[in-house]
Amino acid sequence: MIVYCLTTADRVHKQVAEGLKRTDRRYYVFENWELVEFILESMILEPNVQDSNLECCYILVLNVGNDILIKSPIPRAQLPLHITPAALQMLQDHSYYLETDLLPGRIVAVKNAFGDNVTKELKSAEKSYNPIWRFLAYAKPYWRFFALATTAGIVKFLVPLFFPYVLRLVLDDVIANSTLSPHEKSLEVMHLLLGVLAANLVWMAATFGRSMFTAMAGHSMIRDLRVALFSHVQRLSHQFFNKRQTGSIVSRVVNDIAMAQNFVGSALSNVWMDSALLLALFVILLKINALLTLVALGLLPIFLFSIRKIGGRVRIASREVQQRIEVISGGLQEKIAGVSIVKGFSRERAESKAFASQAKKLYSKVLRSVRFSSLNEMLVGFVVLSSPVMVVWYGANQVIQGRLTIGELTQFLLYLAMFYSPIQRLSDLNVVLSNALAAIERIFEYFDIQPHVTERPDAIKLDTTRGHIIFENVHFEYESGIPILHDIHFEIKPGETVAFVGPSGSGKSTLANLVMRFYDPTSGAIYLDSHDLRDLTLASLRSHIGIVNQETILFSGTILENLLLANPTASSQEIEKALEAANALEFVDQMAEGLWSEIGERGVSLSGGQRQRIAIARAFLKDPQILILDEATSALDSRSEHLIQDALSRLLKGRTSIVIAHRLSTVIHSDRIISLNRGRIEETGTHLQLLEQGGLYAQLYQEQFFHVPRNVD
Repeated sequence: MIVYCLTTADRVHKQVAEGLKRTDRRYYVFENWELVEFILESMILEPNVQDSNLECCYILVLNVGNDILIKSPIPRAQLPLHITPAALQMLQDHSYYLETDLLPGRIVAVKNAFGDNVTKELKSAEKSYNPIWRFLAYAKPYWRFFALATTAGIVKFLVPLFFPYVLRLVLDDVIANSTLSPHEKSLEVMHLLLGVLAANLVWMAATFGRSMFTAMAGHSMIRDLRVALFSHVQRLSHQFFNKRQTGSIVSRVVNDIAMAQNFVGSALSNVWMDSALLLALFVILLKINALLTLVALGLLPIFLFSIRKIGGRVRIASREVQQRIEVISGGLQEKIAGVSIVKGFSRERAESKAFASQAKKLYSKVLRSVRFSSLNEMLVGFVVLSSPVMVVWYGANQVIQGRLTIGELTQFLLYLAMFYSPIQRLSDLNVVLSNALAAIERIFEYFDIQPHVTERPDAIKLDTTRGHIIFENVHFEYESGIPILHDIHFEIKPGETVAFVGPSGSGKSTLANLVMRFYDPTSGAIYLDSHDLRDLTLASLRSHIGIVNQETILFSGTILENLLLANPTASSQEIEKALEAANALEFVDQMAEGLWSEIGERGVSLSGGQRQRIAIARAFLKDPQILILDEATSALDSRSEHLIQDALSRLLKGRTSIVIAHRLSTVIHSDRIISLNRGRIEETGTHLQLLEQGGLYAQLYQEQFFHVPRNVD
């Protein structure tokens, strides 16, 4: 079906070239052109909208399936400012969003705000993008294995060509030879067939060698690609992960690479083997009878049509199948990770229905792909089955007229069967390669995403640090035009504990992310010991920083394995000392297997307080000079909070510490407190100084501790 999507001049070129990506934004569409015209007319009526603004508007005409459209009201912010409530309701009642990515081929036209078709001028600027050569670069280290596999494969397929030739000799030169006695004929047949058996021994060795060398080369190449992709994904900025579902990323790293592996075994060896076999057989067939060969190839244009017309459609269908799998994987991972919420709200039946709906959509996409594959198989099968019939018809007449012997016709038919086997394999290969190419394109889409935070070529390795931090006129935006921090300027001296407080969304955690250099400031600079953070290597910077988050991240495995993430070379005495300092040694010793106890995914077998104390022990084990505590005691019971506060007081000693908290009881004794509000520093001082000022901090304090005396030591 045809739908329409509004876009802007700064986005349209990228969208035409790359398609519509879910990670960019949620794309809303309309079924009727009249609704789009209504929005454009409303923009014209806007008091401050000029014609130049309308010229920046474009409409993408999309050919999509019903299964990727989800009915949902378009946000008010994406519509003209002065649109009437009735018009808003009408538009929201008829809007949908795209559930999956949309390929560039699904953009059938582009119109400007005046309804003119501008597709040609936009698409002319597109650059062809072929990731195959980049993919094949991973095969280069293993070219010897591929060469051996190809050579063995050529031998494997050429050896069977010996038998039809021997059969013709048996029929025409031995059995039909009246000058030979029966005994001589038997001996001659035996000698010829022994030669065939000897050739079969060579075939066995070649078959084994081809399989082994292909597997060694292919799996080595795919292993390198999988590791390279995972390493690249790990280097990407936080923004990449914030915009994507975990299951979607896993699907790209696992499923797409598994599908790309078909290209290795099929293309890098089979193409050469089948091409060599076809060439050899074509020469043999021409030598036997040129006219008979032309008859045999009479239906070959059907095969060429199948490759040219169907292969591209299989590729598009395959990409849409993989996109749908990505959506399912992302949703499935979220629902399994949040199974307690699903059960808590009695959503099991609703989630099962939603998953069944997704599975049905995947089923329809798979059937579409299978439909093209089956059409390809049907056309090629017709060629393979019909060509021998035409050859028998023409060849029989040639035998009747004495222009061809029965042995030659039999030999020709056997070779013809062998000739069409590689053609059939190449046809099947067309489908396999179309699927693999779709996966390869998706893989290299990830490789083409570059991290926003990168190291400079001459970055400095920071061996030691005093922990002196300066924020100098720092501004920051996650999304262009939406400021999060405004003109932030402060200094944290070595060994000082500075707390950041403020309402939710004021930018406290963003400050911590900037210190870790998960993001870079939009403008301004952050200094550590007079070094701009952007001048330091990421590894050396982060090696001096420890962080304890509100949401403790533990991995499946043992307690010991999670602790050693901070210091892989830590001794048993250092581990015990860290656990004791974190008030975690007691509960760890009480567990059946102690440090070797399995804690499950995300540490689910531990309580919230226990997980937090393991995280603190991990920070002790790392022994960083700079410590970041981001809501480290929120959502804990009073006893757990007391144990953790006791551990944190030991952890903070002698370190430069940044404490982020909503619960002001955790920051009262900080050396300095900075209040943030709407991304700006509102006030700075000690606990008592801020209470006396009667500003934001005092208000927050009164809300939480109106029953506590203000004179707190």
